[in-house]
Amino acid sequence: MLTLELLDKHISECRSYVEAGKEDPNTLAFFLSLRHDLADATPEDWAAYNELADHLPKDDADPVLIILKGHLLIERLVRKFILSRLPNPDAFDKIQFTAAHCITIGESMCLKNKEPAWLWAQVRELNSIRNKLAHNLDYSGVEPRVNNFVATIANAQNLENRTITSALARLYGMMKGLCDLSQSNEFRAFKI
Repeated sequence: MLTLELLDKHISECRSYVEAGKEDPNTLAFFLSLRHDLADATPEDWAAYNELADHLPKDDADPVLIILKGHLLIERLVRKFILSRLPNPDAFDKIQFTAAHCITIGESMCLKNKEPAWLWAQVRELNSIRNKLAHNLDYSGVEPRVNNFVATIANAQNLENRTITSALARLYGMMKGLCDLSQSNEFRAFKI
């Protein structure tokens, strides 16, 4: 589990390797950026980050596994978002809504602004890709669609790392941000 103390240790080790010419300076820049982003993280932020780090496979894993696990992680946040907006969330749990249903319900709880519309479109595309993979033994037939999905996210979000893992991590972070925002009184559909 990552903590600030462990991250600081990695930064110190990485800095030594960079100075000795044994590590790429971009790696150190990544760790420093991550340190900056997590400096004021809440316990919930840390839990979400560690959930992603623990369950999302690395870039060199099977792309199908990366997509399936990334989809599950994001679907959990979609459901969390919906539950945070409902005055009686227990009623929602009585029926097993599909991921597609949950995405539509979640999107319907947002204004038609550009950012949430773009986010929901990407989550919907991920769900569609996951469905194609679930009914296809051959990844190569879905690969162009996955590449387009990754490129869409990487281009819109100015990602340097243009991998499936990076794109899914960005979507996860955006859904986590939407879940966080849904907890504010200004964003609630109903007063609880």
